[in-house]
Amino acid sequence: MSQSADSLARQDASPLYLQLKNSLMEAIDSGRYAPGEPVPTETQLCEQYGVSRITVRRAISELQEEGLLEKRHGKGTFVSFRRMETSLVDLAGFSETYSLKGYKVSKQLLGVVEGFADASLAQKLSLPRGAPVVTVKRLIMAADTPMTIEISDFPAALFPGLAAAIAGASSIYRLLKTRYGREIRHARRVINVRLADVEEREQLACRRGEPLFEIEKTVFDDTGTPLQRSLLLTPSSRVNLTIEV
Repeated sequence: MSQSADSLARQDASPLYLQLKNSLMEAIDSGRYAPGEPVPTETQLCEQYGVSRITVRRAISELQEEGLLEKRHGKGTFVSFRRMETSLVDLAGFSETYSLKGYKVSKQLLGVVEGFADASLAQKLSLPRGAPVVTVKRLIMAADTPMTIEISDFPAALFPGLAAAIAGASSIYRLLKTRYGREIRHARRVINVRLADVEEREQLACRRGEPLFEIEKTVFDDTGTPLQRSLLLTPSSRVNLTIEV
């Protein structure tokens, strides 16, 4: 942004920090700084506006408190991702929802593990305890902003070779349908809220004490067979969960 010190009216009765705050808000609202993009550093803002570091810090702090900016440890200050409405009754996954809203979606595979179902998971997937399962962990990004950690468990017997096939899949649901002939027909969701742990804060670039929506989702085909159980971890500041009845 090509701003100068003259952009702040020294004769204005408004404090300089408030003028700077309003100027940054206008830049965000106009799209000059898009969601997920960094804003200038404190030093750059001091030079551009001819103000003290204390003035810059107060303006940035208030924009953080209002949810317009967020600090990412070791990376700088970024424009917050605007809250996105996500329907809880829609079968589409979060990544499909983000795509439909016009955001560029990317997925980072964090790990694939072949293991065995404990008693709780076996019950949710209607499997015998100890049955083989494939666990896939991914980070879903929208507009280059980390949005959701997705941890999914699949019955290995239903999806042979899934561990190898998942790496190149842009959509898990599409893969289940085209490769395995299994189509999602309905889903059950359980919603909790908890604080992000250290690893989750790092992966989601969220602040200490950030509440997460923890959505446990189990999806079924038209015969009622469970196909997938997943945990979706999303900062509460980035989505609104909606229900229409």
